[in-house]
Amino acid sequence: MPTSTESGAPEPVTPGAASPDAAAPKDAGPSIPGPEKDAVSAARVVGPSPQRNWFATAALALGAAGVTLVTILPGLVFAVAGLRRAAATGSGQVRSWAGVALALCWAAVGAYVVPHLVAASDPGCRAYKGTALTAYNQVISDFGGDHPAAVDQDLSRAIATLAQAASMSRDATTSHDLHRLTAQLKTIRADIRSGTVVSGSMLGALNRDAARADSDCGTLQV
Repeated sequence: MPTSTESGAPEPVTPGAASPDAAAPKDAGPSIPGPEKDAVSAARVVGPSPQRNWFATAALALGAAGVTLVTILPGLVFAVAGLRRAAATGSGQVRSWAGVALALCWAAVGAYVVPHLVAASDPGCRAYKGTALTAYNQVISDFGGDHPAAVDQDLSRAIATLAQAASMSRDATTSHDLHRLTAQLKTIRADIRSGTVVSGSMLGALNRDAARADSDCGTLQV
């Protein structure tokens, strides 16, 4: 109903206007525009994306490449960094520990293989593993009865090549053991020439000296 002024005349009402007595909505709060409202809704549904741990990924890759031996130390460094980041983010712990395990495995392999490779690079060892070892194996084959008539000749060849390898070696222990093996062969040759039967103990000593020379020259025992 139209309201009255103090003079008693009715106040005109504008068509379409809301009545001044209409109650405003209570606790409506600030309104959110359409695009911003959609973004807020999407954030509530999707949630925050997990943080990535690139240190852990790098540690795993470097650990796997540890066969080259040069990536072992960097792999361990990245693994430690990856574990620290995993403690903060909860991501990458498994990859970091896998990188540690791979790096340590390759380190153990390297600790076994590298000294053998260094020993094998000795000039005397290279000569031993070439013509000298071939001649020695031929003597062992002769002892087995394959070519008994050629034993003396093969022994002389093995003695000469082993003596040369011993003189070429730069390692005192390797040179000593090769000379010792040469002396054993000389004793066996003297026994054969004199018609003495080579004893089993002599052959056993020969095998031990040959095994020692193999060890000195970096022959891998798998």
